Amino acid sequence: MALPTLPAPPGPRSPLASRLGRTRAAVLHTIAEHPGCSTKELATLTGLVPPSAGEHATTPHEAGLIRTVGHRNTALHSPTTLGTGLLNTPPRQP
Repeated sequence: MALPTLPAPPGPRSPLASRLGRTRAAVLHTIAEHPGCSTKELATLTGLVPPSAGEHATTPHEAGLIRTVGHRNTALHSPTTLGTGLLNTPPRQP
């Protein structure tokens, strides 16, 4: 099953960034682009340190936007349908 094409990462003025925060929006976008990534990979891709990447993944996880599963001693993150849908929602026109 192919994932839908995602828009560009949310900028500081995007509605998503204003709701989640710029870093959490970037984390959600990165996870959607790299489903099944580990927290360490997420940190590398976003420029965060691993503990910070894990903390920033907590809010989208608790909101049902990403799914996090443990595999051995690694957390793997993937977007949920809700998270992908949120990323693909076009911004409102004024």
